Amino acid sequence: MGIHYRKQKRAPRYTEKQIEEVPTRARRLYRTLWNNDIELILNDEKYFTLTNESVSTNRGFYTSDPSTTPSEVKFKRTQKYPAKILVWIAISEKGISKPFFAKQTQAINERTYLKKCIEARLMPFLNSYHNIEKVLFRPDLVPKEKYPQNCHQARPIETIGQILEEKVYGGGLVAKTIDQLKRRIQQQLKRIDMKSVQAMFSSIRKQLRKIADK
Repeated sequence: MGIHYRKQKRAPRYTEKQIEEVPTRARRLYRTLWNNDIELILNDEKYFTLTNESVSTNRGFYTSDPSTTPSEVKFKRTQKYPAKILVWIAISEKGISKPFFAKQTQAINERTYLKKCIEARLMPFLNSYHNIEKVLFRPDLVPKEKYPQNCHQARPIETIGQILEEKVYGGGLVAKTIDQLKRRIQQQLKRIDMKSVQAMFSSIRKQLRKIADK
């Protein structure tokens, strides 16, 4: 009958107001990128825990006889509030910035964001790889009054976050400490294929045009 299984794509939940505003803002951003030879920089934050149950390799075990499997293998004890770490990165077609790590108890407030993310990581990244006069930076912690927010299709960094997650937890990784998890994240960030990143960014104009035309 031509019916095939398709994997669902993750997308944010939209409010009615956002649905109305997205085409107009997408059109505005499209024109900005098209007319001004702009170098687009995105940033995002993502939480990582010591183990991730959303990754299939972390959800089960192999055995020929379940009756002889030790209980500590059959049952995974989970914490109500597992230890986690927040990772912040900026990304563009030319590379990925040095990551900022914040432990669970360390919220990224305005001061931390400016000092640790913008001054210590974003600015060196821009100075090393970009023409500052042509940069359009879309931070997540400031109001987006002109350009489309909550727009998964036009933000490749969301996909980068998913790729990084798969790499970090690949093979059923279970980190014993936050420091071990941090080292793992740093290693896997260096292994992200920049050709894939560049392809994602090059598709932004096309995606924005599709959104704007709806």
